[in-house]
Amino acid sequence: MPIVSSEGVRLAVDVHGRGEPTTLVGHGLTGNRTDLAVLAPFIPGTKVMFDFRGHGDSERPRPGSYSMDAFAADIDNVAAAFGGTRLVGVSLGGGATLRLLHRKPDRFERLVFVFPARLEESGPVRAKFLRLADLLETRPLPEVADAVVAEEEAEGSFAEQPGARDLRMRAVLAMNGDGIPHAIRETLDDPPLRDPDGLARVTAPVLVIGQEGDPIHRAEVARELAATLPNAELVLYPDRFALIREIPSLTRRIAEFLVG
Repeated sequence: MPIVSSEGVRLAVDVHGRGEPTTLVGHGLTGNRTDLAVLAPFIPGTKVMFDFRGHGDSERPRPGSYSMDAFAADIDNVAAAFGGTRLVGVSLGGGATLRLLHRKPDRFERLVFVFPARLEESGPVRAKFLRLADLLETRPLPEVADAVVAEEEAEGSFAEQPGARDLRMRAVLAMNGDGIPHAIRETLDDPPLRDPDGLARVTAPVLVIGQEGDPIHRAEVARELAATLPNAELVLYPDRFALIREIPSLTRRIAEFLVG
């Protein structure tokens, strides 16, 4: 497994495929590089999946090392190590990319934002993330998984999604219980952009993908991001069930977009 140093923090990386283009895939907060491995066969060229600091198999730096600038540095350093010219960013992966683009607007040639993170404010899900941080700090992972899945099941998160409960259970069991609480606490008050107008300098083609009814990745954030970026296209699904049904066509669309 390749290792990339980002500000002295060792990041775990998987590389799939070969040839051009080279696309980075950045996962969401609390996740890891394997969450998005299912995308690898559908993305053309070389795919670079990595764990952000404090996530997955990457190193867990000291508290105070998990700012949005730090996650942006992770993206920049992995891209530099592998010659990445494209990026697919999911939630945190997209948010950290926005922070990077504010400093380096021409860093990537093409960009895909899936369920983009908030642009400015913390959002209504703050308490839920903080509960997860508390659980990870005070309970073993199996108990955390039981608690998280029970709460989300009560909310109806797994309705009409065969296997979704088991997938969520496995995802929580795979969380980095040491690093993620710091990542949560240090990014909730550190939104990707305090000045969204800075994105006007990003001229690369961008595909923004969102859905209605997602309380964490709100549809209005996807709309605002697509409206702010000069060369963006928005794909917005009416609900998660519509998105799930359209996954085959969506993956083809992403692949075609990345080739350009």
